[in-house]
Amino acid sequence: MSNSIKYLVAGVLLVLAFAAYQYFGTASLSVTSIPSEAKVYVDGQLKGVTPIDGIEVSSGRHLLEVKHSYFAPVKQDIRLSRGDHLNRGYELKTGKGTYEFMSNPRGAWVEVDGKRIAGRTPFKYESESGPHEIVMGDAERRTAKEVVVLNHSELKEVNFNLNIDPHGSVTFSLSPRNANVEFVGTDINYKPKMRIPIGEYPVRISRPGYVAQEFRYKVRYGNNLKSVSLKREYADIRVRATPSNAQISVSYNSGGSRTTKNYSGVLRVPTGQVQVRARSMGHRTRVKNIRVGSKGATVNFNLKPMTIKAGEVFSDSINSRLKGPEMIVVPAGQFRMGNENGPISENPVRTVYLTQPFAVSRYEITIGDFLNYANSSGFVMPRQVDVENVSYPMTNISHRDAVAYTDWLSGETGFPYRLLSEAEWEYVARSGTQDKFFFGNDDVDLCRYANVADKTMKTKFRDWSVLDCDDGYVRTSPVGSYATNPFGLFDIYGNVAEWVLDCGLPSYGRAPTDGSAVVEGVSCQNHSYRGGSWDSSPIESSSAYRNASSSRNNDRGMRVMKEL
Repeated sequence: MSNSIKYLVAGVLLVLAFAAYQYFGTASLSVTSIPSEAKVYVDGQLKGVTPIDGIEVSSGRHLLEVKHSYFAPVKQDIRLSRGDHLNRGYELKTGKGTYEFMSNPRGAWVEVDGKRIAGRTPFKYESESGPHEIVMGDAERRTAKEVVVLNHSELKEVNFNLNIDPHGSVTFSLSPRNANVEFVGTDINYKPKMRIPIGEYPVRISRPGYVAQEFRYKVRYGNNLKSVSLKREYADIRVRATPSNAQISVSYNSGGSRTTKNYSGVLRVPTGQVQVRARSMGHRTRVKNIRVGSKGATVNFNLKPMTIKAGEVFSDSINSRLKGPEMIVVPAGQFRMGNENGPISENPVRTVYLTQPFAVSRYEITIGDFLNYANSSGFVMPRQVDVENVSYPMTNISHRDAVAYTDWLSGETGFPYRLLSEAEWEYVARSGTQDKFFFGNDDVDLCRYANVADKTMKTKFRDWSVLDCDDGYVRTSPVGSYATNPFGLFDIYGNVAEWVLDCGLPSYGRAPTDGSAVVEGVSCQNHSYRGGSWDSSPIESSSAYRNASSSRNNDRGMRVMKEL
C-alpha cells in the first residue's frame, strides 16, 4: 500500500471518528414552567418536574414534553450537539375538561364556584381544568358541596346524593312592618330568616287597627319568602254634642300622615287612636282622645259657655298635683301677615281673619314642662338638655317631638292643645301692630324684650355680629327674664325659635286666610319655626321672619296654644 493511500484511509477514519464523537457525545437541558411542578419528558422518559436543571441527554434530536394535569401539554422537537446546554421556559395554557353532573334525585340545580349554571341534572358542562367547588341543591333537600378536581381533557363524573332537609328559612315581608306573626298552636317565636322544620303551619298575622289574615303556610327546604299586606280595619264613630250645632272634627293617623275629617251623622274611621274635637261659637272647645275598636265608638260632648276673657291667665290641671303651662287668652282679630319689603318667603302679604279667641302659653315650654311629659309617656330627654335647669326653655326637640307633647297635653287635660299655626304666631307676635317689631321698627330696644345675639354671647362666639347690649347669658336664659309684649307673652322674639304647625312653604302663595295651618296636600319634609333665638340677629327676630327645618337644634323649642 502506498503512502498516499495510507494517508487517505487515515483521514477518512479521523472524520468518521469525529462524527461519531459528535453524535454519541453528551449535552444538558434545563426546563422551567409557569406554573411550576409540571412533568418533563424526553423521548417519552420522565426526567422530573419543573423547575429542573442539568438533564443529561445525548447529542442529537429529541422530543421534549412538558405536562401538567390542569393545563394543555407542550411538545417540542429539539436538537443538541455535544457539550450544548439548552434552556427552555414555557407558560402553560389553561386546559379544558368536562363535568358530567348527576344527582339523586334528578333535576338538581348546580353552582360552580358560586355561579349558578344553566341546566338541571343530569347534564354535561365544559369548564377550565383545575379544582372547582361544586354545589347541588333541590327543593326540600339539603345542598351538597364538594371541591372536585378536573384534569385537562378529562370527562369527570360528579354524582351527589341529595338528602331531604327537615328545615327551611322563613321570612314574611309585612305591611305594616310591625305586624305580628303567630304560628298558631306552636311555641315558634317568629323572627325573619329563622329556620324551622319543613311542613305546613297555621299562621295568623295581625296588627291593631288592621284586619288580621289567617292561612296555612307550607314551609319548604331553602328560603321561604311571603308578602302579606294587611288592610286597615274600619268602624263607625258616632258623636253627640250639646249644643247640637257644634262643629265636630275627627283626626287620626293614616298612611304615615295626619288626616282630619269633619263629622256629619256617622263617620267611618280606621280603628285605633282617634282624636275628636267639638267647638261652637261662644262655647269652650273640647277634645277627647279615644280608641275606636272593631265595634265602633260613641263620643258625647257637653260644651260649656265661654266665660273666659282676653288677658285672662290660667293653667289646666294635668293631674291632682301637676299643672299645665300657664296660658293667657288672646282676643280674636285680623291683621296683615307678611312683609311687602321682605324676601319671597314673607310674601304675598294678605289679610288674615282670626274669628275666635284662643289661649297661648305665656312662656316657651320649659325643661320642667317636658320632664312632666317624659315621666308620664316614657319620652327620653335629649342628652344635650340639662334637666336641672327646669326654668329654661326646652331645646333639641324635633317637630314630631313638639307635636307629641301637645297630643299628650290634650289627652291629660281633656282640652285641645296644639302648636300655633304660622298665622296665629305672627298675630300674637305683632300684638295689633304692623311694624317690624311690636315696639316699632328700630331694633335698639330689642334687648329689653328678647334674649338675642349680644356681647355676652360674643365671648364664646367671637365671629358673631351682635347687638350693643349685654344680658349675661351666653345661650338660653330662664323663661320670662325679659319684658312681655302687649298680649302678655314672654320671649316671643328671642331665647329659642319656636316650632309651628305648618309645613315649610316657600311662600304664602298657597296659604289660607283663616289662620289655619297648612299640614296636608304638600310635602312636609320641613316644618316652619318662627321667632328669634339666643343667637339671632335683629332681622331674624322680627315679626315677619320665618324659617323651616327638619332637624332639632339647641336654639329651637316650642310654645303651645289652646283652642277655646
